[in-house]
Amino acid sequence: MSRRQHNQKVFSMDHVTKQYRKIKPNGFTIIEVLMVVAILGILAAIAIPAVTKYVTDARRSDGKTALLAAAQAMERHFTNNYTYANATIPGTSDQEYYTLAINTANATGFVVEAEADPDGKQAGDTPCLTMTINELGQKTPSACW
Repeated sequence: MSRRQHNQKVFSMDHVTKQYRKIKPNGFTIIEVLMVVAILGILAAIAIPAVTKYVTDARRSDGKTALLAAAQAMERHFTNNYTYANATIPGTSDQEYYTLAINTANATGFVVEAEADPDGKQAGDTPCLTMTINELGQKTPSACW
């Protein structure tokens, strides 16, 4: 083999290109990884607020259930004593997201209040931090019921 043929073979890119074509890449490129991370970030940005809203609504139902049970207790007291005064109700809701209190209780009416802990798990539910029900079954704020 002449020197010229040898140099052509050594410096020819054909054999190098053929070698690279035979090698299959292993793993992912950085672009592929970044695309997956971007897609996951977009999905998380959409999903997390939706899930948070459902969890808040589920916890709110604990307060509503407790208020309805307290109103029933007030009505039972009225049936037995002909007055709402001196009635007692539980201090918290079943899951303890809300604190219950009797705001008003006299011979003819009552107002029971459920108040969420503003620093607790229901802190993000600002329109419904305080919910009430009275002897007529009127519930406030109406958007929370």
